[in-house]
Amino acid sequence: MTRDDHSFRPRLSGPRDSGARPLSFMGEVRRAAAKAGFLAKGRAGSGTGWAGRGARAGLPSRANPHARRVIIKARIVRHKGLRFRAAPMSRHLSYLQREGVSQEGQEPDMFDATGDGVDTKAFAQRCAEDRHHFRFILAPEDAAEMDELRGFTRELMADVASDLDTRLDWIAIDHWNTDNPHVHILLRGVAEDGTDLVIDRSYIREDMRLRAQNRVTLELGPRSDLDIAAALDREVGAEHWTSLDRRILSITQETAGLLDLRQQAGPGAYAQRLIGRAMQLEKWGLAEPLAPACWSINPDLEATLRELGLRGDVIKTMHRTLTHAGRVVSPTDFALHEPQAQGHVIGRLAARGLADELSGSAFAIVEGVDGRAHYLRFSDLEWTGDAPPGAIVELRRWEGRDGRPRSALAVRSDLTLGEQISARGATWLDRQLIGNAPLAQGGFGGEVRVAMAARADHLINENLAWREAGQLLFSPRLLAHLRERDLTEAGAAIAKRSGLTPQSAEAGELISGTYRERVTLASGRFAMIDDGMGFQLVPWRPALDAHLGEHVAGTMRPGGGVEWTLGRSRSLSL
Repeated sequence: MTRDDHSFRPRLSGPRDSGARPLSFMGEVRRAAAKAGFLAKGRAGSGTGWAGRGARAGLPSRANPHARRVIIKARIVRHKGLRFRAAPMSRHLSYLQREGVSQEGQEPDMFDATGDGVDTKAFAQRCAEDRHHFRFILAPEDAAEMDELRGFTRELMADVASDLDTRLDWIAIDHWNTDNPHVHILLRGVAEDGTDLVIDRSYIREDMRLRAQNRVTLELGPRSDLDIAAALDREVGAEHWTSLDRRILSITQETAGLLDLRQQAGPGAYAQRLIGRAMQLEKWGLAEPLAPACWSINPDLEATLRELGLRGDVIKTMHRTLTHAGRVVSPTDFALHEPQAQGHVIGRLAARGLADELSGSAFAIVEGVDGRAHYLRFSDLEWTGDAPPGAIVELRRWEGRDGRPRSALAVRSDLTLGEQISARGATWLDRQLIGNAPLAQGGFGGEVRVAMAARADHLINENLAWREAGQLLFSPRLLAHLRERDLTEAGAAIAKRSGLTPQSAEAGELISGTYRERVTLASGRFAMIDDGMGFQLVPWRPALDAHLGEHVAGTMRPGGGVEWTLGRSRSLSL
């Protein structure tokens, strides 16, 4: 009989020991109690632990070097504390579904295990009483080559549910607004039996990524030796943390920071790439040469390279944002600010967003009057305000009650420069004309100079300014006159649609009524206060929006502001 690839000879034997042991009586009791929801809901600390679900997923300890690469970032968000109340899940869901993140021509909707267009409000309500939830960012390196990210995500989460031995309640959305498409996943922190979902740390750190890599490799096929070599070649000069750096760090951890590659300095390609990477680190001051193919490695290597990578991402974001807006700004005019070292910045808001979509930290890009483009960092998206792109904003700093520095963007005008030129109210340009603050010749500073000249001509045409002996002079009480005109016209428009009578507000007068709406004018933002008989337009403050439709009270101050009294807090007059 000939032997071919399909012939085989089976050998029968007794059943093999799978290693699983039957549960003891107490084990049976504990499992039944858990399913009934009678066991304690786990530790109060977090949603991970060394003995959590997934600890025995049974995946190999090391990934196949030919497997497709996938990055998974994870965060556990606890549902208590000031930070979560300031940035609840509903706001995070809204941000994930913002315009411009989906594939061209598609609406940004979320999906789950069963379909698309899921009810995000229902998911948020299901999570309301949970102790925590998980946030994942799933980024296959070759995501652009895959047929469908949503189907891949559903298959992966089915694998995860099997590994964790529980049904999972999750929703997700795929984003296509970056160089590499990726998926955001929100997972409830509750298991099928009603207990808190506690996932083994090693499963989140390694096994879930291996599951994802296996799925991508199954679809696209393994990486070839040429693919792997090309990826390593790119890592030699990469300005971020790489697998070569991870290997260098593992070597130096056993040699007190000494990287000695002299014994490996042969023809081997991998050894040559390690040497090339070390030489690159030397150029950046992260490695000190001791001998040929021998270096002392900076102990802060990983932190420094990760920060370098973030800086590169920031510069890419700034360049992409400004280019999309039609502005040409040299990278030499980029100013990247640390959160606690942000100086005075005022200018045009170009963009805002999440700097870290897991932690919720935010950024804003402001084209300053100094001619530079500023990248500002904030602890939360809330501190970037709600002004539209093109608005004039200013960085404000103060010290919180805990003594730590705080910063936020304050709106100086919701109107663009072009809208301010012919505006009826007192604009930011008017204050610049009167104050004569320093402006750069180029960049946004140059644009402001041109707009100021056009605004001056407009005021002259309205007989509110004139030129004399080469100087620009203004009519008395210019800003007050423009502001009063703006409020009068806005009040008339509101009275026409509401039937209420507009009323003035004098210094020392009590303001009392229902806060109906925020009114945005050239002169600033104002609150409409309805007392049942008429209404007043008074200066608005951010904290008022939490009381929309509610009764509020305060006292007009001589400077034009209002000292609000809301509950026990009198801080709104600041």
